[in-house]
Amino acid sequence: MADSNDSQQHLQENDDDYEFHKMRLPYLQMIIIIVGVFMAVLDMSVVNVAIPNMEAELGATTDQIQWVLTGYMLTIGVLVPISGWMTEKVGPKKLFLFSMFMFTLGSILCGMSWNLSSIIFFRIIQALGGGFMMPVTMSMIFRMFPPSRRGMMMGVFGIAIMAAPAFGPALSGYLVQYASWRLIFYVNVPIGIVDIIVGLLIMHEFPHEAKNRLDIWGFGLSTVGFFSLLYGINNVTSHGWGSVLVMTSVSIGVVSLVTLVIVELRIKDPVINFRVLNNYMFSMSLLITSIINTALFVGIFLLPLYLQNIMGFSALRTGLFMTPAALASAVVMPISGRLFDRIGARPLGLLGLFVITIATYGFTGLTLSSSGAHIQWLYILRSVGMGMTMMPIMTAGMNTLPVSLTSQGTAMTNTVRQIASSLGTAVLTSYMTTKDKIHAVKLAGGVTQFSPQGQHMLNIQHMLQSMGTPPVLAHQEATLLVYGLIKQKSFVQGMDDTFFVATLLTGIAFVLVIFFASKAEREARERNRRKKSDAPVSQSDTRQITGETVPALE
Repeated sequence: MADSNDSQQHLQENDDDYEFHKMRLPYLQMIIIIVGVFMAVLDMSVVNVAIPNMEAELGATTDQIQWVLTGYMLTIGVLVPISGWMTEKVGPKKLFLFSMFMFTLGSILCGMSWNLSSIIFFRIIQALGGGFMMPVTMSMIFRMFPPSRRGMMMGVFGIAIMAAPAFGPALSGYLVQYASWRLIFYVNVPIGIVDIIVGLLIMHEFPHEAKNRLDIWGFGLSTVGFFSLLYGINNVTSHGWGSVLVMTSVSIGVVSLVTLVIVELRIKDPVINFRVLNNYMFSMSLLITSIINTALFVGIFLLPLYLQNIMGFSALRTGLFMTPAALASAVVMPISGRLFDRIGARPLGLLGLFVITIATYGFTGLTLSSSGAHIQWLYILRSVGMGMTMMPIMTAGMNTLPVSLTSQGTAMTNTVRQIASSLGTAVLTSYMTTKDKIHAVKLAGGVTQFSPQGQHMLNIQHMLQSMGTPPVLAHQEATLLVYGLIKQKSFVQGMDDTFFVATLLTGIAFVLVIFFASKAEREARERNRRKKSDAPVSQSDTRQITGETVPALE
């Protein structure tokens, strides 16, 4: 039985290798893919910085302008789960080029927006491209390259995912400050047009076949479920977990998704194939990367708030401050991909998560007077750990799926990643807000006539009075200054608590990586430990499991 499995494994690798060699300029095709993904991921971060300027120019309220972000996110949330079926239906090449066309068209229209309604509608058009971009490109990479090359290629691919969110704020801040927010959309247009033309000329189309018509029940339940769940989760920060809006939306989403799983498991060719979760290694990779993504949120979302609200950085300076970490991650990812091809995912995962855990714990000691250099080195160290861990773990899980399930696997990976990121954002934001309020109450309650804060307030009041300020006004201004400091300190303490939770999460992920191996691999390693002989194992006696070479089982 083992010999049969080994033969199928080798046959699959030979087929992949043959497909790789008959493609024209495969590495140029890889560049086309990376450019498309980089644009899509970059767009998510550049728009955030430009929101205040859009709000002022388009005459919208803060709640209204948030739909520029929410509409894009919800559209992607609906499209990603069905991307596997779409890839098989129209083919990876056609779906990628369609995505690039819609993204580029949406960028042109967003730059031409004249009011709130128009930019929300045009952002949805843009999301029709951005939604399919990530899963279809991952599917193409796993079809383009054999297992022996995938680690390196996924490491290069990871540059777009990790670096774009860090470069985005700096680019957007510069364009908004010195030009116009419309340029953050127009900058996509020439790059998108070139990418589409080159893709049409040289990209390889893989065999594809959707074995059935669109699963209407599955598509309907998926659309309602993911839309409602993501909409509810993304309203937690503004409405709270106990609001009718959030509870109703999340309840509808959960019921729809539970029904979706039941329905999809009963049909032969579902639009979303949940059977990929039967694969232990693939499911473990989803669990580990979801935990890491949740912990990653703390740095990406909270650190800019600290830099701008506590240290007084501008949006542009904040983006530039975070750029070195992005460069460090971009350098490490291809190296970790190359190492993955040689030593497998587990050693890289353990080392990377150890680094992430240490760096994340370092953020738990931030104060109002923490130095910028200290923060930057911690963030760089954390990004290096992320670069070592994310892609090897993801690639190892995907490598265990047969080629026929690659599209469904990438769709499931991106769906889980999106839900985990949204849920992690909501939960950790709520946690930080709660801890912020608790610390504020404690600090405010400690302000007495004899406490350091109280003495500080009296000193400020006396200083203002000596400068000619009336006593009542001096007392009010001194009180405002002291409670402003309390508000800042409680924010930092709440953020420290949240980083501690992130540290616990990365510690859990570290433990899970220890068990990141198939049953066959664990049995093989146990048998090897019992062997008395240290004779080398021949190549014909080995097989690939989760990206690592282990002796074949008999």
